[in-house]
Amino acid sequence: MLLLLVFWHPGGLTGQQPSPPPVPPSQGTDSPKAQTAVPVEVLNLQQHNHSSLRLERPNHSVDVYLFAQDEKAIVLDAPFCGGDQGAAQFSGQYQLVSVETHAVASRLDLDPDVNFVQKKPHDGARLYHDPKSGQDLVALFQYGNCNSETAQFFSVDPSAQLFAIPFLDKDGHTGKEMLTGPDGAILHLADGSAAFCSYSNDTGYNFCQAYLFDGANFLETAKWMTHDLTAPAQGLTPASQAKRALYEFLSDLSVKNYRAAAYYFAGKVGSPEALSTATTGQKAEALQAYCTTEGGQCLTPVQLEIKPGADAQGTMLFQVSLQTAEFKTFKIGNQSSFEFHVAKIGDEFKVLDLPPLGKP
Repeated sequence: MLLLLVFWHPGGLTGQQPSPPPVPPSQGTDSPKAQTAVPVEVLNLQQHNHSSLRLERPNHSVDVYLFAQDEKAIVLDAPFCGGDQGAAQFSGQYQLVSVETHAVASRLDLDPDVNFVQKKPHDGARLYHDPKSGQDLVALFQYGNCNSETAQFFSVDPSAQLFAIPFLDKDGHTGKEMLTGPDGAILHLADGSAAFCSYSNDTGYNFCQAYLFDGANFLETAKWMTHDLTAPAQGLTPASQAKRALYEFLSDLSVKNYRAAAYYFAGKVGSPEALSTATTGQKAEALQAYCTTEGGQCLTPVQLEIKPGADAQGTMLFQVSLQTAEFKTFKIGNQSSFEFHVAKIGDEFKVLDLPPLGKP
């Protein structure tokens, strides 16, 4: 019996002994390389992000996470242009977080009303490759309306700090986002410009603008408006650019943005002196006086029709209908449309005429 007990329980007589520890490898033996410990903060981002992207840079890469500590989801119980029935819609206090070499480099808070919907362009952060600079950027789409999405772009500097990329227009306007179509399409022109087009129900036009990325900003290269809805890039012509310049000029006047309107104007106002020789500030002051104290009818443009042909200098003639604040067609007597001339001066299209004087 004693032998049997010893066979089944080798340590039964003196107590169970632990197994001897493994012998460490000698200095000459190969061993696996030590793993770099990933901080808990980074592990949390890796495991609980809404989107993750990697931006490749010449000598390193940066991971960017779309993350909200308080992210919550609801299921849409009815369809609309921004989401299908049964899709999940996510909301929360979102941030973009950059991580380099297992360390958080920067955080960028997004607008508090940002939200994302499955199977739509606004489903999360996306990688966008800029063809001109060759850089990878972060694109963030948001639902605008049934005809449009808004697009924002972000990048990282050499120290992996995140920054939002602004859109800089030639008229001085700075924007943080751009409108594009409901499918989030971004066109590319022959010069590498990224072009954004969105349809306006009010006018029946596709409004397009193109920008080049210079490493820090998107710089405007062209603006146009076209009835071509299927291939709006083909609508980029001198006539469509001239029409857009006229539309911007009249629209800026109607909302009292006189400094932006001054960029598009090269006619005469207030005195025989051509404003093309005046500063932007002087032009803006003269336009403001014309619209506020001198009787100029600076109203919203609603219909712009180009007349056939152009003069020897290439100046184009447009007939324009204007709308009052009460959404009525503006008339002087029986006249309901007014002539405007647009000329190409240097590389830009400029308006030569002011809105009509007088009362309806």
